[in-house]
Amino acid sequence: MIKTLELNHVGPSEHLEIEFGDRLTVFTGDNGLGKSFVLDVAWWMLTKEWAGEMAMPQSLINASYNHSEQVEPVILGRFDSINAHNVLQQYIFQRLGQVWNCNSRREEGVIAGNAPSDSIVVYMKCDDTVAMYDPVKAQADEYARLLMQEHSSHYENVSIAFKQHTTRIYTQAELWNGVQKKRRQEFNGLISDWGDWQRESSFAYECLKKGVEHLSPKGEPYSIGSLRRVKADDSRKFPSIRSVLGKETPLIYASAGIRKILSLLYAMTWAWAEHIELCEKYTMKPASKIILMLDEVESHLHPQWQRSILKSLESVMGSLLVDYDVSTQLICTTHSPLVLASLDPIFDEEKDALYTFDMNRETCEIELKREEWVRRGSSAAWLTSPVFGLETDSSEQREEAIKEAKLAVRNRVSEEEARVVHEKLVATLHQADPFWSFWRTRAEKRGWKL
Repeated sequence: MIKTLELNHVGPSEHLEIEFGDRLTVFTGDNGLGKSFVLDVAWWMLTKEWAGEMAMPQSLINASYNHSEQVEPVILGRFDSINAHNVLQQYIFQRLGQVWNCNSRREEGVIAGNAPSDSIVVYMKCDDTVAMYDPVKAQADEYARLLMQEHSSHYENVSIAFKQHTTRIYTQAELWNGVQKKRRQEFNGLISDWGDWQRESSFAYECLKKGVEHLSPKGEPYSIGSLRRVKADDSRKFPSIRSVLGKETPLIYASAGIRKILSLLYAMTWAWAEHIELCEKYTMKPASKIILMLDEVESHLHPQWQRSILKSLESVMGSLLVDYDVSTQLICTTHSPLVLASLDPIFDEEKDALYTFDMNRETCEIELKREEWVRRGSSAAWLTSPVFGLETDSSEQREEAIKEAKLAVRNRVSEEEARVVHEKLVATLHQADPFWSFWRTRAEKRGWKL
């Protein structure tokens, strides 16, 4: 599990400090303030490989580096690594090599070494790219690298290069269709694996069935349909999804929301099934932790899916790991008040955390605040809470018209001016809008004939 992350002079702010919840961490805030950036850095801290662009110091991005400056870009993270629990690793940016170098300072308890996490990590980015990391694969790759180094040392003037990516990072197209490299099938992909699992009625297929059931919106259950050939020039048989009405739709023609849900479900299932196979091959114990990271968890999803997605993912993980003692940690970003409203009954401040990114208008600095959890009851209440900061849960036009009306009442404007305001209210407010009661009462008291 990842416990803390601290960034100094890296990214959108001078200083960011995060203490992750053991079970759930949610980041909210306006666009462009650093939510996705934090997930990218957390992924890198856990896996030691970037899932996108490498984080760069502010001074290099702003082209403001001055040799007289003493600012040192630093990233610190505390997590459970494959070598030890609760380690603190510190990385300092090396300008000459343009890399983050792991540093150790004994007086601060910083652990030397570059060991990645002991947890399985699945990260779905906002463009639906999926990154997966397996600690067993990481250890096997490291052993192979050390073995190659040992062999190369026996020969003079011989250098053996070993380049092996521990993580797997696939675009949406690769996740579905697979990846082939040098006549070797590196990754089968959703279409192939789903079909194989379904024909074999394997454990992975049972996980998919339960996952589809858990992730379906209430009252509209989906189920797995039959395998069918769709195209004349493509001999593959494609999996399908069956709606409550019995209609089967091949997955390649499913909606963007359903494709996202099924991509995530497949990635989770594949990562765990692959992990169990690797454990059997290398005679190692399965991991006891899984970290799931989701950027813009509500993306593509209808409101009825948004208000159930996090609870459903918890149920999916439970069914996937039913025979194993595995703890899960979910880290996500969201712009949706429905997602936060769905957490009202289950949020536990001892295990969960809610953070808000905000721009300080006075200092023009981005600030990250851990919010005290308050049950607000509805998505409208969340929308007008300090977390999202809107004045109303309606349109901008309605909000402006009501502001003008309240100002007109306060300033005791003339009847002619009040009539102009009234026309704006008629154009923007529904006839049953509760504000009409306030407006008519005040108009009567002012003697306005509207």
